[in-house]
Amino acid sequence: MADPRIALLLAMADDELITGHRLSEWTGWVPYIEEDLALSSIAQDEIAHGRAMYELAVALGAGTDADALAFGRAPRDYRCAVVCERPNGDFAYTLARHWLYENADDVRTAALLDSSYKELVEALRVFRLEERYHLDHARTWFTRLAEGPVEARTRIATALSQVLPEALSLFEPLAGEEVLLADGVMPRSNDSLLAEWLARVAADLEAAGLEHVLENAGDVHVGELVPTSSGAAEVTESQPLRVPGIERRDGVWVHTGGFAGAGGRLGTRSDDFAALYEDMTGLYRGHPGATW
Repeated sequence: MADPRIALLLAMADDELITGHRLSEWTGWVPYIEEDLALSSIAQDEIAHGRAMYELAVALGAGTDADALAFGRAPRDYRCAVVCERPNGDFAYTLARHWLYENADDVRTAALLDSSYKELVEALRVFRLEERYHLDHARTWFTRLAEGPVEARTRIATALSQVLPEALSLFEPLAGEEVLLADGVMPRSNDSLLAEWLARVAADLEAAGLEHVLENAGDVHVGELVPTSSGAAEVTESQPLRVPGIERRDGVWVHTGGFAGAGGRLGTRSDDFAALYEDMTGLYRGHPGATW
């Protein structure tokens, strides 16, 4: 039986790798050169963090090396949340996803500092020095747009309305999560982390007068197909992931119900993953065993 810690490592590593890849696609295209450098730097950090966690997974028997885990698996073997693999869209969509993801990553990694898995804790202490910058960058852009002119507010509100429902899938329960909790590898459940994240982003949205973004954000299906390496769809018995609902109770936004079906954490990929996979892994798969 595989070590249950591998599921946690692959979920985190795949989130970072795919997020980094999507951000890297903005290099040379963003509005001005300072932002080009900023997003490129963040993308590089995310991919490096993913690599470090792949190396931890290899040490637990997950594969031969970090490159093979990053680029050599079939699409169904990736464990990133579907929100990470969506195309960048316009700049507002990318910034909305960036803000929601970095807040989620901050909540997740802060909780894991109390993990019984010491090697992961040591890695996260280093990562969080860089992740603090990523979160500051995301918050700066959120404030700049949310408090900006009408067009900026409209664009970021529209983008957040699109991204927020799928961002809930960052907290989809992991395979073997009960064991990880019992062993102290995960000090807190994904359900608990979701509650903290939602309270945080809801407070910021309300402060910015964008609370309407929350009203229709939950209780939706996430993801569509499971592409093979050729891009064709595989039929699965799993139902698409349904995320919890969101409602306001006693002045506080909370999630209601739980997750149902199978999402990215269980290998269900969206129809957007096929093109990303071909682009990201094509060179590795086209020249097996090559060294650089």
